[in-house]
Amino acid sequence: MEKRITREFLEDLWRRHHRLSNLSPDPLVFARGYGDPLEGETAGLIAAVFAYGQVEQIMKALGFVFERLGSSPRKTILSSSPKEFTTLCEGFYYRFHKAPDLALFLHLLAQALEKNKSLKELFIKNLSEDIGADIAAFCGEILSGDCRPLLNAKELPLRHPVRFLLSSPSSGGAGKRLCLFLRWMARKDELDPGYWQGALPPSSLVVPLDVHVARVGKFMGLTSRKGSGWKTAVEITESLRRFDPGDPLRYDFSLFRYGMKEFKRAFPAEFSPS
Repeated sequence: MEKRITREFLEDLWRRHHRLSNLSPDPLVFARGYGDPLEGETAGLIAAVFAYGQVEQIMKALGFVFERLGSSPRKTILSSSPKEFTTLCEGFYYRFHKAPDLALFLHLLAQALEKNKSLKELFIKNLSEDIGADIAAFCGEILSGDCRPLLNAKELPLRHPVRFLLSSPSSGGAGKRLCLFLRWMARKDELDPGYWQGALPPSSLVVPLDVHVARVGKFMGLTSRKGSGWKTAVEITESLRRFDPGDPLRYDFSLFRYGMKEFKRAFPAEFSPS
């Protein structure tokens, strides 16, 4: 059974879910509250790239990272040596990422920050009409940093775990975590901090497609595609654009919360073995 989505349904979800009181637990809590946009964007990228897996474990892992980075993550990163990154990250473990992976990611991020005025400038200097290509260029530049002395090679190996942290649509997936980061940066409302407000139009964003939004989107006719890759994310975004052309991701957090908390109760048959 497919249920067609309506504006009234979306607006009801938005009113009930799009509230600061509903935010936790969500990685966005680690990206909010910075008076300095440069600190905020740095915190946002770190929080977004580890937003995979079970939310409780995500929050635990990010809690570890931000406790070590302190109240000024950008300042800490830019003032740390590779050896200090190794010490700072000691004891970190999250799924298949371990302390050396976190240290190397921060080392590469430090180089990108040193070369560019900000992450915003790094992103918009490659800005085009293809947001997927823009994400790939942004990730590619960070990953192209010199891995020495944390690795014995200058270039990051093809299958190194750090590449997963900055996976883009060019790798075949939906680029969910980078799309999430861009939502936080470009949109400004009660939840999203909008550290890049005015630099990247919200109309250019693509839904950060996770299992919850994909399930709801397929069930409610936002996409006809069976997969959960970039093309599906784009199709769901285009469907949401009908309801808000200038800000199609306005409903993203609400759909995510609905998919995570209410959808199974509302449509249990969708979760029953066929």
